[in-house]
Amino acid sequence: MISPSTCAQSKHSGLKRRNHHRCHTSASNPFGFKLPLVTGSSRRSGSAPRESLVLAADRSMFAVIGDIDGDEHFSMRIYIAAANGVELVHEEAPVSPRVRAYGNGILWIRRDGSLRPNQLLWWCPGSSRPTVLLDEPDSTRRLELRSVTDNMAILASRGSGSTRHWIISGDDGSIPTCRLLIHRVSDADVAIWKQTVLILDRPNGLVWDESHDRVFAETPPGFSAEHLQPSSDALLVTGRADGRQTIWLPAHGPQAVWTAPPAGTMLPAFDSATEKLMLLASSPVHQPQVVPAEVGTRLSLEPTGRASTLCLDAESDDGTMIPITLFLPPGEQTHPLVVHVYGAYGISLEGPFDPFADDLLARGVAIAYCHIRGGGEFGPQWHRQAAGEYRYRTVDDLLACVARLRALPAITADRIVVTAASAGGMTAAAACLRQPTWLRGLHLVHPFIDPLTTLMNPASNLASTDRAEYGDPRHDPGIRDLLQRLSPMEGIQGLPAQSRPLPRAWIRAAERDARADNDAIHRFSQHYRDASVSRHPGHIIQRITPGGHLAGDSTEATDDENTLAHAWMLDVLGAPSEWNKPIGTVKRSDSVTCAAPGAS
Repeated sequence: MISPSTCAQSKHSGLKRRNHHRCHTSASNPFGFKLPLVTGSSRRSGSAPRESLVLAADRSMFAVIGDIDGDEHFSMRIYIAAANGVELVHEEAPVSPRVRAYGNGILWIRRDGSLRPNQLLWWCPGSSRPTVLLDEPDSTRRLELRSVTDNMAILASRGSGSTRHWIISGDDGSIPTCRLLIHRVSDADVAIWKQTVLILDRPNGLVWDESHDRVFAETPPGFSAEHLQPSSDALLVTGRADGRQTIWLPAHGPQAVWTAPPAGTMLPAFDSATEKLMLLASSPVHQPQVVPAEVGTRLSLEPTGRASTLCLDAESDDGTMIPITLFLPPGEQTHPLVVHVYGAYGISLEGPFDPFADDLLARGVAIAYCHIRGGGEFGPQWHRQAAGEYRYRTVDDLLACVARLRALPAITADRIVVTAASAGGMTAAAACLRQPTWLRGLHLVHPFIDPLTTLMNPASNLASTDRAEYGDPRHDPGIRDLLQRLSPMEGIQGLPAQSRPLPRAWIRAAERDARADNDAIHRFSQHYRDASVSRHPGHIIQRITPGGHLAGDSTEATDDENTLAHAWMLDVLGAPSEWNKPIGTVKRSDSVTCAAPGAS
């Protein structure tokens, strides 16, 4: 047997690899998108890369999964118990990071050369090689493990507009089998809870018990369900309400719904003593705090007192109202403003408490989150409205939001910085090129800056995902023309020298970015410098940092880089050197309610 302490020490040195030729084990021996700046991490960067460990149920083997270089080429090594400790029996890369113990072995998804998750594999003690359980030959689809228990798992294959699911099952050390699950609807999520297969019918707001062919629960009014989340003995459903992250506990009825603060996040947990649901909630104006989830009541959170939360709307070119969450510091003076934007892949623009955002608010700088179409704040339809042939709406929406914010009496209209990362960088840069005098600064982190070249390249990483989001310019002339008009690279490289009053810019690339093209970022930075009227050497700063798209090489290096960018932003905005006092006495308060677009 392998003890936890042995597992923790096993990866360091002195390990040998051996090949195994025994028969199959007996019962007794017995895992991409371009992401926004604020979701699930610090405002400007993720944490340092690391390794994780998965221990088989019988402790006879374990797997170590890591992304040491931060380039998302996750590797996996499998070790088994041996006479003198442990021995390495299998290693491969790239794999999906979600590796799980299953039965008496290890279950994982292999990635191909373009990092597409395409094969489900299983390894058990005594094997000489992994067993391929399922292969997805369609290059436009990606495999994902959705739910895994000791002897049952759910595998999803996601493609443009559809998802297929398989039930993986197996007993007594036998090779697991895959059974295709026939859905009632195409838009569904599937999970295992208490050995029961549950299906979330998103369009109709129903949770089905597939094993007994009955409705398990109906979603509450106003709640848009996204995912099933089994947690210990409870079943949670995550989704959206009023444009915000929301959690529902079906067993406690339609009143058991809790919503995060505007632009904030929540993580569920259960108190081990009372078995009550607890929520770790935070936002730009709420430090992380654990609060009990009381049925029928809103979360009572203690704010920092740095700013008031305002929910605004901006009218886009086609008449659609685009929500804005504005954090406005106290004082009668006007405030500089930092604008966050993303709007892609159905990912919502929100995040936890961030010390850098807190410092901005403390210095009297307002912060706005523009919930443009393409994101997931208001469900799949909000995403679809700015995908493919409608991609231009992301730029229209952002410019409408900036125009609305510039017109506010409380905002200093000539001291605005737009900040965005990854796919959001394309929208921010395109908007900046269209209206450069509206901005004092442009802050881009790992931006997706040359979509046309990337999507025309059959070997580009995440090509299938990106084409599902932006369209396929290889076969659609309309998409090709649209991306040529929207592309920041196409827009900047045709400008004459010193022809545009472009704002100051801080543009960051990562050495081993698997999602954004570093060469394109460098060329864009050069063209930006050439086209700008300003000849100041610091007008544009391009940074190249260690690590990959999601993480730096170390927490210390990431913190240092974020601090430099923050100091640049304070300088561009002309932010005060001293903090403001918090708004009066800080009291616990209910969350602000922001209505969905078009709601009365």
